[in-house]
Amino acid sequence: SFSGVATPTTTDANGHWSKKGLWGSVTITPSKTGYVFTPSSTTVTGSRDDVNFTGISQAGTFKWKYKTGGWVESSPAIGPDGTVYVGSNDDFLYAIRPDGTIKWEYETGDQVESSPAIGEDGTVYVGSNDDFLYAIRPDGTIEWEYETGCVGRSSPAIGPDGTVYVGSKDGYLYAIRPDGTIKWKYETGDQVKSSPAIGPDGTVYVGSRDSYLYAINPDGTIKWKYKTRYRVDSSPAIGKDGTVYVGSDDGYLYALNLDGTLKWGYGTEGRVYSSPAIGPDGTVYVGSDDDFLYALNPDGTIKWKYKTGGWVESSPAIGKDGTVYVGSWDSYLYALNPDGTIKWKYKTGDWVESSPAIGEDGTIYVGSEDNYLYAINGSSGGLADTPWPMFHHDVRHNEMAEKDREYEIKKLIDKNEPG
Repeated sequence: SFSGVATPTTTDANGHWSKKGLWGSVTITPSKTGYVFTPSSTTVTGSRDDVNFTGISQAGTFKWKYKTGGWVESSPAIGPDGTVYVGSNDDFLYAIRPDGTIKWEYETGDQVESSPAIGEDGTVYVGSNDDFLYAIRPDGTIEWEYETGCVGRSSPAIGPDGTVYVGSKDGYLYAIRPDGTIKWKYETGDQVKSSPAIGPDGTVYVGSRDSYLYAINPDGTIKWKYKTRYRVDSSPAIGKDGTVYVGSDDGYLYALNLDGTLKWGYGTEGRVYSSPAIGPDGTVYVGSDDDFLYALNPDGTIKWKYKTGGWVESSPAIGKDGTVYVGSWDSYLYALNPDGTIKWKYKTGDWVESSPAIGEDGTIYVGSEDNYLYAINGSSGGLADTPWPMFHHDVRHNEMAEKDREYEIKKLIDKNEPG
């Protein structure tokens, strides 16, 4: 736009513009929804051909949304090429390009509440309420399918040897080879809605509705189990020192030692369905059905809590700049500063149970019960480099902790010290 009586003009497809009929001193101000410009305005006093502005997308503003045919409770995963994969309650798994256009869609036999995981070769693994776990090639064609007793909300995790682990409503944790054949299955006492997490030594951690968190050896035998006071639908996160964090429907977040003993527990006022994320300083972030997002110190004491307008069953994701992103049943996606103050919030059309994923360019992807997958402009510049920065550990949802060499060396020194 221009000062004075001159009418505004728009740029062409290449971002170029021109304007005739200006005279005197004219202030030129660029504008575009969702963008801030440098400089914010320029004053010219004569004919010029080099009036340039640089536009940067403003964090917390709308980028695009893709409409599916059902609720999007599934949490998006991001492939190496930026493709976003997400399930919908319309029975489809969607592959969506970074610009919001459809790449392909794959129809299963029932709702896809499970969140996809992406293998090293680009194969996408996802469960469906039709009882099957699917392995889908990067081009959207089927590689194989394996029938369980209903995968439901449990989302697959991929081991270092390509073994795919997933829970089922039939009470089993399944270990399936990369070729789609069964390796082993472990029976718990109730439905497994929790998504498994894999420790550096190959131990598989998963919750069950029988109130236990299980630690299963890579060969399918039990290592230990820890009893909470109610169902464990939350998915575990693994800290730098091997501490396992998991929520329970009894309202507590639990921190467990490597041997399955209790380190500490923190009680909220609602069930903890959300799965924890771990910040660079060891802060543990988790949501609760009491409407709060909690930030807990590594010793289990409260750092801060932030109240939203609804249940927080979405799991937080941490950006490189420390921003914490999480959804709420009040229909908002929240961006919180590391000190617990609000940075921005974006309103979708219905509640947000899906857990956000952060693209390398800072874009935040999240689903909503209004049937859309949203892409929201962010400024974090990607996912934080922490032991467990988001649901399923990373944007590919590999759900596997990395070995901490510093911690392993310290353990070795402690073991060899005379005492």
